Amino acid sequence: MSRRSGWALAAACAVLLGASGDALATAGVVFVHGTGDQSTSSAVGYWTQKSIDTMRSGRPYLVVGYPGASCAGQSQCSWGSIVDQIVPWMNANGITSMTVITHSNGSSPLRYMLGHTGAVSAKGYAVNTVTSKISQVIFSAPDLTGTPLADQVTTSGSFLNIANSIVEFFGGGSYNNPAVVQQRTDNMRVYNSNGTFAGTYGATTVGGKPISVVRGNRVYANLFSSDAHCGGYMYTIGLKAAALLGWGSFNAGTDGFIGNDSSGYFGNIIIDDGRLNHHQSRRSCHNSGNIIGQKVLNAPIPAPSNQTWPPETNVAAAGQACNNYASGYALDFMTGNTVWKYGCTTSQLNSGYVEPDCLIAYGYSSSYRIPSTASWNPYLNASYYPTWSEVCPDSWAGDGICDACLVAKYGFDAATGSSGANDCVQAPPGGSNFCGSLAWDTYWGIHNYVVVEALH
Repeated sequence: MSRRSGWALAAACAVLLGASGDALATAGVVFVHGTGDQSTSSAVGYWTQKSIDTMRSGRPYLVVGYPGASCAGQSQCSWGSIVDQIVPWMNANGITSMTVITHSNGSSPLRYMLGHTGAVSAKGYAVNTVTSKISQVIFSAPDLTGTPLADQVTTSGSFLNIANSIVEFFGGGSYNNPAVVQQRTDNMRVYNSNGTFAGTYGATTVGGKPISVVRGNRVYANLFSSDAHCGGYMYTIGLKAAALLGWGSFNAGTDGFIGNDSSGYFGNIIIDDGRLNHHQSRRSCHNSGNIIGQKVLNAPIPAPSNQTWPPETNVAAAGQACNNYASGYALDFMTGNTVWKYGCTTSQLNSGYVEPDCLIAYGYSSSYRIPSTASWNPYLNASYYPTWSEVCPDSWAGDGICDACLVAKYGFDAATGSSGANDCVQAPPGGSNFCGSLAWDTYWGIHNYVVVEALH
């Protein structure tokens, strides 16, 4: 029996035998998001329901929403809000034990709770009411010692040099909010040394609770691989930019937002993946959700060095972009007119002009890179859509056509990643898919958004 099949069989047996020692009806899972003011409903979007369901392994769960930007992790309005949601849920569902899964700076309020069990929430609940029921904590991409990105934005007060796609990791726009200031490396040194946040260097437990850490150690941004597209390619390239500039870490590898020195400060590292960037770690990418789900059940999981999962299905950029490398005449299925499909040749890629199909096929055209809302992005310029009242509406997502403008806006059309209802997956050899893109309508003599059949 191979090592991989052996641990898989052991995991299945552990699940069947109830390896955790907790009845499934009373063992729950709580999800705590990172920086950002989230409601319960928006926090579900933060994780995605699919990812939540993968990680909870069938157990009852609670997705917490709290002011994770307006309130620092050590503030009552942060940890107290979490307590005030967990206690009623515990009582209503008969929860006797729970796994808490956090992402990013969601680790901070949990660390405060584990170190201050006598603290009392705004609604009068003692923290110990919750912590006494915690059986384990899983920190995903935790910020345990701070991030140089927080140093950058709170010093300059500007995101001029950081991609728009990672703005939400700092709460969506107010970079000097309390949670970001808390994550400055100098502040975290103080909080770690004075007991504000529980957990010491190298420890595997905090407050008697076992701590597991899930982290990525670099940003994999190959446009030609769906590994980079899981969760949305625009997040990946934004985090890649931060990593290349050294803003994710001063002196160690990074998932683009948190350095290995911060995420690995303490805890038992159960995932240490070079493909798992900061955003992807909350979206169960690269099998991380399944491994977390096994950990929730206390079933055996392979050591990080043995997690040799094969790469996800490669999706060539040309396939995602409906073969937008190719130029030529085509039939517009909306009007029946003949159109000239621009495509993007090597000479066009750096011609000095913004070529729409180059943006989609390569992610850039000359010096212009997406994402952007600049009016001169041809995919967001109303003058290029004379027959449409709205420029690239989100309602086009999931309509069966791979819309290049949605790829320009979000990095995907209909779904994030390589599974699910994705309009832009690569067609098999000899197959085809329908693609919406800008082209020259030879009948009307205008630029317009057209739908053509792309052959592969």
